Order: sequence, then structure tokens, then C-alpha cells
Amino acid sequence: MNSAGQDRAGTASGINNAVARVAGVLAIAVLATVMLSAFGYKLNEDLAKRSLPSGVVHEIQSQKIKLAGLDVPSRLDPETKAAITQSVRNAFVFGFRLVMLTCAALSIASAAVAWRLIPNRTPGD
Repeated sequence: MNSAGQDRAGTASGINNAVARVAGVLAIAVLATVMLSAFGYKLNEDLAKRSLPSGVVHEIQSQKIKLAGLDVPSRLDPETKAAITQSVRNAFVFGFRLVMLTCAALSIASAAVAWRLIPNRTPGD
């Protein structure tokens, strides 16, 4: 903002705000995709280890967009329901951790780019 002249400060501010909003929307879309993919991967991996009827597996997989709010079929026995509920929780934590690691990596990359591109200034410059 300091590099824009006084007569262009409003335009620079508008462009800065627009870019920030677009970046936020893109980040939400990308991170949501990462979360849903990681959740689905881990849930499918856990469900494959269990001997569940294909109809039950399909019903669970069709709800994966709900993430941790996924409804376990009520017709299952309590032990199987508890195991599937635990698998859903584990898949959610797996996805959440992956999103957090992605955010941390992007933060570190951002700091490295800023460190590299912002010139050093001594007091009095």
C-alpha cells in the first residue's frame, strides 16, 4: 500500500481487499476438498477392514459429505454401530489433521516468500 501514490491509495485498497476475499474463498474451497478427500479415504480404509454388507457400506459412503455428522444405519447391532462411529471419528480427525498440516505448511511457505521478497530496511531508510 505504501508503494501506491496518494492519488491511488483508494484503488490499491480496493484491489487488496478483492484479492484477499478471492483468496479466502479459494482457500475454503481447496481445504474443504482436501478434508472431504482425506475423510473419505480414511473411512473407506476402515470400512474395508470390517465385514459389512455392501448396502451398508454404500449407505455410509453416500453420506460422507456430512463428515462427522454422518448417520450410522440404525438397523445394525450396537457393537457394529459403535465400531462404525469410531471409524467416522477417526476419519474426521485424520482429515482435520491433514488440513491443519496443509495450513501450517502454507504459513511457513508464506513466511519464507515474504522473508525473501521484502527488502531489508535499516532505520532511517
